[in-house]
Amino acid sequence: MLGVVIWTDADDSKAIIRCEDHGELAFLSQPAKVESGAEKLDQGDLIQFDLEEHRNLRMAHNPRKIEQQYCGDIKAVMESAVKVQAEAMPNLPPKNSKLLNFTRAKQRNTLGSVGSAA
Repeated sequence: MLGVVIWTDADDSKAIIRCEDHGELAFLSQPAKVESGAEKLDQGDLIQFDLEEHRNLRMAHNPRKIEQQYCGDIKAVMESAVKVQAEAMPNLPPKNSKLLNFTRAKQRNTLGSVGSAA
């Protein structure tokens, strides 16, 4: 499967990927100690990966970078999408300035056991 990295957390070696099939997002969580030859993934990179589905989650494995900064303007695109949504649906509650705020989820450790019981 091919996909574009839309969010990364380098400290935890995690990423969220928009997949070529336009299905659900895929989640990547690599071991804390990745191999020395492993490439660092950044927002906007085009990658190829193996995909596994666990219940209703899509998990990416074995990522291989195809092109660095393939979609270098992904942050601007996402910010624009938020503005368009706010204009189209003015009755939605206002969002904070962060597009993807995973801090609360990380603090609650809600994603910590993803895929542990298949």
